[in-house]
Amino acid sequence: MSRNSLLLKMELRSDPRMLCVVRAALGQLGESAGFLPEEVRSMVLAVDEAMTNVIRHAYHGRIDQPIEVDCRHSQLLDNGVLRDALEIVLKDKGVRVKAEELRGRPLDEVRPGGLGLQFIRESMDSVRFRHQKGTNRLHLVKFLRQAEPRQEAEGGVVCN
Repeated sequence: MSRNSLLLKMELRSDPRMLCVVRAALGQLGESAGFLPEEVRSMVLAVDEAMTNVIRHAYHGRIDQPIEVDCRHSQLLDNGVLRDALEIVLKDKGVRVKAEELRGRPLDEVRPGGLGLQFIRESMDSVRFRHQKGTNRLHLVKFLRQAEPRQEAEGGVVCN
């Protein structure tokens, strides 16, 4: 894979029935990129939650509005170290959301709703939102873990 190469681009409508398509595609992409199964599951659920929020809040439930999902392999700095990453950018033309309004509620408040953004932030290594030229952009990054050496029975080292 080359640096900053586009892996997948989906142009969808804001129909909740399309969420299963995105989940399946991202699941396969995450697996083929080398993420652990639990990392794939959390990434898929984070993107699912983000798209659900776009449908519900940016488009107020309208099912005919555009959503674009771009997935790229990138090499990004993480604490001064260049690392392989999967970048996922969701774009919509819905109601503009102010970045300062994108905050989860305290986890000790027991009531439905409001935990999606918290879950997204915990699942991804970087979450950034911006509005530019009439488009909301949610930029999600997940770094690929380095394969850790494991000891063989005879004391040799094998990398995964």
